[in-house]
Amino acid sequence: MPNTQEIINGLYAIANDFTGFAIAWHVIFYLLIAALLIRWKPANKLLVILICLPLVSVSAFAWFAGNPFNGVLFLIMAILVFIFGLRTSSEPVNLSQLPFMLAGVIMITFGLLYPHFTETDSVFGYLYASPGGLIPCPTLSIIIGFVLLYNAFGSKPIMLIFIIFGLFYAVFGVLKLGVYLDLFLLFGTVALLIRYITSLKPALI
Repeated sequence: MPNTQEIINGLYAIANDFTGFAIAWHVIFYLLIAALLIRWKPANKLLVILICLPLVSVSAFAWFAGNPFNGVLFLIMAILVFIFGLRTSSEPVNLSQLPFMLAGVIMITFGLLYPHFTETDSVFGYLYASPGGLIPCPTLSIIIGFVLLYNAFGSKPIMLIFIIFGLFYAVFGVLKLGVYLDLFLLFGTVALLIRYITSLKPALI
């Protein structure tokens, strides 16, 4: 694994050297959100497969920036999510309970506006050029937001995958990299953990 300064430099480089890709990802995310707001209800299986794409993107940029650790982890995550996604229902997605919906909206918003690492002359630049889809924490924040919003697509294994990786990257970002904004990712991951625990209650009774 690269040292702390190398990791930070790599994240800055990705966020600012590939702005075009960041904009492209924002367009994709905004179009997805717009489609969902006008009551498009994709199958759980389809939406899970779609969220694998930004994970693969993060992996590719990590390899390009000389961070094979992130490259491997995000590739593993994408493969696991894809495998379990193929086992999810083809029924339309369902919204979660209100508290988890609200947490999901917060996480998606935070991930899309993630201000750290991006250099911009205007705060409006974060609306379209923050590094969601390029680097780990904002990407995980957005995806965990969708997982919270749509009842984890009916998949406990997918919840567990994002709990494990979300906790790791949130704690690593705060304690190792000093990016205290990643406390938001910790918040979202804890919310997902609570959702996971509540999903186990019927089986425990």
